[in-house]
Amino acid sequence: MVDMNLAKEKGFDFGSATKFFDAEVPHKGVTDALDPNTTVPAYMTAYANPKVIEILTAKRQYKAIAPEVKSGDWSTAFTQFRALELTGTATPYQDYDANGQANVNTAFPVRKQYRFQTTIRVGDLEQDMNAAAKIDLFAEKQRSAAVLLEIEFNKAAFFGVPNVPVYGLLNDPNLNADETPTTGVGGNTWALKTADEIMADFAKMMSKLYERSNGWVDANSALTLVIAPACLAELNKVNAFGVSVKKMLADTYPTMKIVTAAEMVTGSGNLAMIKADEIEGQPTVEFGYSEKYKAHSIVRETSSMIQKVSAGTYGAIVYYPFAIVTMLGV
Repeated sequence: MVDMNLAKEKGFDFGSATKFFDAEVPHKGVTDALDPNTTVPAYMTAYANPKVIEILTAKRQYKAIAPEVKSGDWSTAFTQFRALELTGTATPYQDYDANGQANVNTAFPVRKQYRFQTTIRVGDLEQDMNAAAKIDLFAEKQRSAAVLLEIEFNKAAFFGVPNVPVYGLLNDPNLNADETPTTGVGGNTWALKTADEIMADFAKMMSKLYERSNGWVDANSALTLVIAPACLAELNKVNAFGVSVKKMLADTYPTMKIVTAAEMVTGSGNLAMIKADEIEGQPTVEFGYSEKYKAHSIVRETSSMIQKVSAGTYGAIVYYPFAIVTMLGV
């Protein structure tokens, strides 16, 4: 009998196995596979639970932050929107002059479409073998493809696409620079700050938001706070009167909703964002797309099937950069 530990030392690792099959006692292998009390094969007394436990990927939160908008289709190369700025001057009235002028500045910002794809391949034998386990393999791989595409949408929504004029909510070139946290007695991150010190950071961000918007964002504006998941726990800190940060936020900014996103964790620290949801009915930011899931033809091969699926995104289209404020290092 070969020792299992010796085999492992030689580089043969069989996981949780404790011994090898003894070829000199062939009936022993049959005995091992039987229930010791009934001599019934063990697999016949096993229960196959029909519940399927899905292995989760990181939660995709971009759709909780801003709406999506469809622009064109997969053949569209660019999406373009019109921006108008009303300008001009007024002067004191005179019967015989024509001073003062009302004017309009126009701009047509452009975002390029980024198309991406994945493929599904299923063999006839693997399809039938999985069918015996009540698994529709082709359908499950289609679902997998849909999740993969959604992961790419989420990535583009936050970070855009490298080397392509497709920008994300966190790196649009028109956004203002990140604010720095206020100074706390124990440190500047929320993990080291008191409840009142955390509220000082919110006061600083809201002050910037009100200042930049020139009145377009006020106490009645719907707001979205986006923070890293770990920062959510810090909102449960209480002040000397036993009031939590979350309660103070609800009382001070009753129109603010809170969204957590893993993308707010950066190499330079946690990022917090406050966004006014809309200005005069126009969303502050939208996530543009052309196709969410485009299924191409299923191609039949000798003993397998293959299908390509694709999608297209324009990333985050930020219409009003002034209505977004960020703070890095919380």
